[in-house]
Amino acid sequence: MTPRRLVVLRGAPAETAAAAARLCQDLDEVLEVGSEGTAPGRVRRLLGQSFAAVTLDAHAGLDADLLGRCHGLVRGGGALLLRLPPPGSAPRWEPLALEGFPLELAGTRFWERLEAALPEWGDPPREPLPPVPFTPRGSEEQAQVVAQLAAGFLDPAPRAFALLADRGRGKSSALGLALTRALAERPLRVAVTAPSPAAATELLRFAPAEDPRVRYRAADELLREASGLDLVLVDEAAQLPVPLLRELVRRQPRARLAFATTTHGYEGTGRGFVLRFLRWLEEQRPLTRLELRAPIRWSAGDPLEAWVYRLLALDAELPPPPRVEVRPPAPRRLERAELARDEALLRGLFALLVHAHYRTTPGDLQRLLDAPNLAVHAIAADGQVWAVTLVAREGGLGAETCAELAAGRWRIRGHALPDTLVVHCARPAAGELSFLRSVRIATHPELRRRGLARALVEHVHASYAPDLFGTLFGATPGLLRFRRSLGYSLVRLGLTRSARSGEPSVALLRPASERGAALLAELRADLARDLPLQLEWLAAESGLPLDPALARELERDLPAAAPLDPEEVRRRYARCVVSPQPLEAAGYVVERWLREHPARLTALEPRARALLEGRVFGRRAWRELADEGGWPSLARALGAARRALRALADAVPPEL
Repeated sequence: MTPRRLVVLRGAPAETAAAAARLCQDLDEVLEVGSEGTAPGRVRRLLGQSFAAVTLDAHAGLDADLLGRCHGLVRGGGALLLRLPPPGSAPRWEPLALEGFPLELAGTRFWERLEAALPEWGDPPREPLPPVPFTPRGSEEQAQVVAQLAAGFLDPAPRAFALLADRGRGKSSALGLALTRALAERPLRVAVTAPSPAAATELLRFAPAEDPRVRYRAADELLREASGLDLVLVDEAAQLPVPLLRELVRRQPRARLAFATTTHGYEGTGRGFVLRFLRWLEEQRPLTRLELRAPIRWSAGDPLEAWVYRLLALDAELPPPPRVEVRPPAPRRLERAELARDEALLRGLFALLVHAHYRTTPGDLQRLLDAPNLAVHAIAADGQVWAVTLVAREGGLGAETCAELAAGRWRIRGHALPDTLVVHCARPAAGELSFLRSVRIATHPELRRRGLARALVEHVHASYAPDLFGTLFGATPGLLRFRRSLGYSLVRLGLTRSARSGEPSVALLRPASERGAALLAELRADLARDLPLQLEWLAAESGLPLDPALARELERDLPAAAPLDPEEVRRRYARCVVSPQPLEAAGYVVERWLREHPARLTALEPRARALLEGRVFGRRAWRELADEGGWPSLARALGAARRALRALADAVPPEL
């Protein structure tokens, strides 16, 4: 198979567009990504397909995640055409701009990294690119994996398979081919799931197309089904929460299970999946690990793949740890210019983040280098990284901006803590305070429990003077205990499981000023009233039992729940129903208002009344209530519930 190539086109947008059209004039399957073609946000849906050429418009800056996805769409012998401004330009990537951090403050280090990597590709060709004949062929390695999977699918003993591969190795098609072979031998009760229907497309393309037993099922739907399946296939499993995967295993004790995931993907790495889930799975039932190394869509040793992996650090491996007897260096702030110059340091640091946070993507590398509100602190010396943390400056928003957020007229990027406090906690003034948010923290796995993470956090505390330090993460008992020991307090519980961790999302704050301490006290008082209701809603909504140890940590050290007077309840209810604040975030107030106004509730249209009563009093899941009430979609049911809440407030005195 002919190697793939990168074609670099320079000039004004019209010039590079014309050059790309000329070079691709003899090609039938060309994907244009950018202003003239497919929107960048839609490229994710095309993963699994292949094109003779992909053109990527980067005149306004380059999205690292998008570059990785586009590379994966080019078939063997094809070309990725990168449209760039003239040499000497260094456009800043617009999404790096944030409120309070204009685009001119963003760095251009990732662009400079790109420029340094381009010369190896030389000048663009003079003649049009030749057609790329392409007949998808599986490798011998894939054929062996298919045979092994098919035999395992037919084995009546409960067992599990894990299929790991980089993009383009044919793991999804291997699952589909093995399923086809197994179903030809014996009827099986089958379920196919993935993070989304699009993520299961490739698997289903190679499965029996007309077989009614083979169709996509949402993972949470499978959890509501009684055990009794023979076979469960999970594609892109690392994109699903680990607790959900574990519960799926528990609910199908007699099934054969197959989990496939991408190890060096553009949407995040599968290493966390391997560490957190597969080790657990090995304790539950026999597990066979399979790998596909040989690419199918392009040739082994493909130069374009190697180039993209180097540029995006997709192949960054965890370095060996420093000797444990060596005293760790003092924590310090790493200047991004130093990281850009020192490739070994950058790759070691990024590999540490990838290892600790399985949804780390190339876009995180780009933000690490260039985001104007981000800083990197580490314990590192002589090119060795012991531990690292990324922190972001947030808040300091104008009163008018905060009022717009609180009214739901727009959402803000890059200010995660102010956004959640203004919108979900209904505290508009909170956005005016300054925050220092811990974005990521990671310690080398061989050096844990030596106090390195604590030393880093304490160093950060000593380096900044915001109103509040804070963090958002998927809650585990250990993480909650760690942050609490450093002076942080829980202020908010999310009512859905985090896509990153599979645990409920939490917000914690540590005050560093009088204004910060006053806000913290208000938020803690609200949480003491709302948390018991929220824990019940969380269990109902996820369909997964909440770890009792986690529940105890969430409830620990809360103040006594003080009741609100009727006037405050009235005011807060009226605010909730006309703002984007979720019902559950004001659960105490909403439940009390509904109980104190039964006549108004009775007067509601029956289906809307059933929604509110089932949710507020019955603590039931929205999806269950929507299905029971015959609503055409969950969104329609939620809209009806919001309108019903407003209707109950219509009789509130006009001084509101």
